[in-house]
Amino acid sequence: MTQPKTMTGGRSLLFERLIDFEPDHPTGDEPSATVLSMPDLKASIQREVARILDSRSTGTRRPDLGGTALDYGISDITHLDAASDADRRQVERMVRQAIIDFEPRLKRPRVTVSAGTGRGTMVTSISGEVVAGTVTERLEFDVGLRGPAATEPSQSG
Repeated sequence: MTQPKTMTGGRSLLFERLIDFEPDHPTGDEPSATVLSMPDLKASIQREVARILDSRSTGTRRPDLGGTALDYGISDITHLDAASDADRRQVERMVRQAIIDFEPRLKRPRVTVSAGTGRGTMVTSISGEVVAGTVTERLEFDVGLRGPAATEPSQSG
């Protein structure tokens, strides 16, 4: 019987396990195909958080149910003003809850939203802890959000 090994990484997401990023180099069912190193785990978490923030939910989330597939993402933010402190705090709460519901690999998430450099943009600074086996590391990254004022006017010609 094989003895358990200490992990220094974490398990990849289901959809990442279903995608063959290198089809010319088959890996089979090796553990390395489903267990990510700590740097790869952090990159996977960043990709998933970006996907969450790029997705829009129905906006009718029921807190008693937690996050369901219909709640994946964040509510529409196009009506919010990046210059408003109250609106930025609302986005912070929304993003934090979405991370708690849909990216449990990021522990104790903290979210700060600030006005971006472009018109109508917001910068979301996210931090938290990544736990893999007995190893805990801090993860910090930024994700940009765009509102309606940030969209480019259509070109008629």
